[in-house]
Amino acid sequence: SFEGRVEVYHDGKWGTICDDQWDDRDAEVVCRQLGLSGPATLASEGDFSAGQGFILLDDVACTGTELSLLDCAHSDWGQHDCSHAEDVGIHCSPESNTAVNGNLGNSQTSFLGKVHTFLLLVDGESTKEGRVEVFLNGQWGSVCDEGWTDRDAAVVCRQLGFR
Repeated sequence: SFEGRVEVYHDGKWGTICDDQWDDRDAEVVCRQLGLSGPATLASEGDFSAGQGFILLDDVACTGTELSLLDCAHSDWGQHDCSHAEDVGIHCSPESNTAVNGNLGNSQTSFLGKVHTFLLLVDGESTKEGRVEVFLNGQWGSVCDEGWTDRDAAVVCRQLGFR
């Protein structure tokens, strides 16, 4: 849960990010966006399997202070000159990072908009189930189930890219 290939959800689909111009500053922004505060490094080519499907971002250039990857300069969505051999992967440092209960477990995360809110499923048997948590203003928190129905669950599943 502290490392892997980076993917983004945009316009109803998940896709990878090309590693052109990526460095540790970009990786730190992604780790911070996931609620992890420690140092981060760019993965070496071949550390993680290549993605499939869409390549959604290229030429990402973060200064390192951004709260979200989407605050960084980048090419237009879907515009790239890459192959999946260039999918970006990162390593967030588990020794100095903190997350909810110190562990993200099996999780699925989604960006919810310009206010830097993220949705996460934790402690499930797979990445397709778990307790719903949100990341807002730099903190993770649980969502109370009072008044929730299957319709609410369906919205969460759609936001996470499940149909």
